Amino acid sequence: MIVQKLGVPIYLQVKAYILDKIKTGHYKKGDKLPTERRLAEELGISRNTVSAAYKELLLEGVLEARQGRGTFVREQNDDLLATGADVAGSRLERALKIIDAAMVQVVELGFTVEQFAAITGIRAKEKALATRELRVAVVDCTLEYVERFVAQLGQVAKARFEPVALADLVAGAVKAEFLAACDLVITTAEHQTVVTEILGNNAKLMTVSAVPNLEAVIKLARLPAGTEVVVVAKTQDFVMALNRLMAKIGYNGIHLAPCIADDREQVRQCIAGCNVIVAAETVERVVRQVAAETQDIITFYYEIDQGSLQQVVSRLVAETDKAKE
Repeated sequence: MIVQKLGVPIYLQVKAYILDKIKTGHYKKGDKLPTERRLAEELGISRNTVSAAYKELLLEGVLEARQGRGTFVREQNDDLLATGADVAGSRLERALKIIDAAMVQVVELGFTVEQFAAITGIRAKEKALATRELRVAVVDCTLEYVERFVAQLGQVAKARFEPVALADLVAGAVKAEFLAACDLVITTAEHQTVVTEILGNNAKLMTVSAVPNLEAVIKLARLPAGTEVVVVAKTQDFVMALNRLMAKIGYNGIHLAPCIADDREQVRQCIAGCNVIVAAETVERVVRQVAAETQDIITFYYEIDQGSLQQVVSRLVAETDKAKE
């Protein structure tokens, strides 16, 4: 399950592996996870790497540690306060400590607890409204990836996200002045150098970590050499990026045949007679509508990791303070 040459830190791959197990129901709420030693042996990696992944998932509130019993999938609940206060090391626990400390300081200034609650509520609304006014460019090598990133960002923050294909930026179809006019420019580590050359050494540029759909990568790497795979996407850039990834992990045994289309009939003709199909997430629905039951469909995408998403939210809040200066 772990790909050593992927270019993604191994502990992030372990995190993605565990999260995928939770999403698919292999690990259910309240289930006990394997010990760090056991999972390390199963995946053929060091125990320290598994420990790093577990620690991040504990901090993010996905897992909980029960003293003397092990690590468990957290019992999620709509009422976070009801279930999260006793999660050792969780983000909620840390947040509550910060709030408690702030409450003490505000009460010492002469405000009541009720006034503290009202003030913080008003302030939070002000920050949320201010964030909506921010303009954020999201740059990556394919529009398919960018659309996924924008959708992710939109789930955790409200801002005016502007999708930008790297090829358009390099070709001048999107001007450097456009990026300079934005409040924040987000790109992945892979493309930081190129964007910096265009934008300049600008504090507005923020680099995030993105992880490929590891399940899809593993499926592709396990295909027999010589397998022909039709890649259905909206842009040729998507196919090129997938080719680069396969070369990066040292697997060139399959042939990727591009199908640049999102029309049902065009897609039907492209995939006819092919056993394996890679679909960009943006065209997956069309592919599944026209594909035969015997055809194996592999959905491929990159997504921003959770740590980077949290950093983006923090940066957006900080940018609202700059806008006032």
